[in-house]
Amino acid sequence: MDDKALMEMVGKMEKGELVQLIGFMIRLSGSAKQALADFCRKNANEGKAQDAEEQLRQHWKKAQPVIEMFNTCGGGPKSDEEDVRDELEMIKTLIGGCEIPWTVRKEVLDEILEEVASDNSGLTDVLVDVASRMCRTREEKIYLADFLADYGNSFYKSYASEIYSENSRPDGASEMEEETLVSSSDYVALANKYKKQGNQELALKTMQEGLEKAEGRLFEIYGFLFTYYAKNKDEKALDGLYQKAFQKEQDKDFITELLYGHYKEEGNYAKEKEMLCALISCADSKKLGKWYYICQKEFSASDFAAEEKKILETIRDRNLSAYFDICIEKGNTSEVLSYLAGRHQFTEGNADAGHRISKQLVALYPKEIVAIYWEEADFYAQLGSQADCSHAVDILREIHEIMEQNSWTDDWNERYNSFIRDSITNPTLIAELAKF
Repeated sequence: MDDKALMEMVGKMEKGELVQLIGFMIRLSGSAKQALADFCRKNANEGKAQDAEEQLRQHWKKAQPVIEMFNTCGGGPKSDEEDVRDELEMIKTLIGGCEIPWTVRKEVLDEILEEVASDNSGLTDVLVDVASRMCRTREEKIYLADFLADYGNSFYKSYASEIYSENSRPDGASEMEEETLVSSSDYVALANKYKKQGNQELALKTMQEGLEKAEGRLFEIYGFLFTYYAKNKDEKALDGLYQKAFQKEQDKDFITELLYGHYKEEGNYAKEKEMLCALISCADSKKLGKWYYICQKEFSASDFAAEEKKILETIRDRNLSAYFDICIEKGNTSEVLSYLAGRHQFTEGNADAGHRISKQLVALYPKEIVAIYWEEADFYAQLGSQADCSHAVDILREIHEIMEQNSWTDDWNERYNSFIRDSITNPTLIAELAKF
């Protein structure tokens, strides 16, 4: 009997018959018993891995909205923070005890790093700890370091430097020779070698040469030289380092933040203020809200009153969403509402992507926000693709929730029925509306 006919016969057997057949085969053959054991073990492990993957996603799904809210508000209730920390601890336990594929870990890691970049939740340290545990191979660790180098605060840029140093060369590679120096990590490795040998002067010279010759990111070199000059109270060299970063148009935010901390510690208010103003212009645009409130806190009242308009104009030009967050916080909601009502472009990239801004105004201006959402739903419905129609229906859910909260039932029924009538020639949209 050929294999196909045999499999057809097996396929027709009931579960009880199959169990009896398997029992007979493993009694008859030791190799069959081993094959069955291997099969069961493999599938059991796959099942555990799939469970762990889903648990990882679920723990993060519970933690992420609270962390996002904390980043927006600069913190939150202690009880919520404790709940988030519990979820993150469970993620660390899962990562440590289960083999979860990098594709799954990276999916969650990327979302964690988005919250790290905002750096306003009060949870950045524990988030970076979780992120570090999620990265196991050299390539994964370099991926983390690349992100922290671009978006981390000054402390985590230094941490990225450590990761690069630890993973810059494969295990067993020969010691760095001067002729192989290319990246800033190469120069750091050689300088550290000279430091261990007690040759501080040669280490310093190596890093100064690296500032001129190294390729790629230079924040490791800036960090090394900043630490050396600050320790030796060489203010002229520190200022030269700052000017060099701006000449090179590279790592400006990194050195500026370091100098801000330095002048604050030294009690040099004039220079501290200068660095804070510079950060508004050069810092990562995602962190402009944080720097605005630091300026408000650390400037004198008269200085902040004199500088605030210029600071806000810079923030508005660099990150409209961050600017609107500040406007709402200050009670200047009319400017935000005017923007929302006047725009007719709803695709990704606008300041209200994901309704992050408009949701903050719903309680104050429910009718105006509902009108804007209806216009957006019509826009996506007319685009016509399955994804656009699905998004239009998601917006309808938001509209319905707002109108229901305000007891606008008749208005909802009238407007929704009109929307359906307008959609009758769009089968894709009708199919999506059936899920509503």
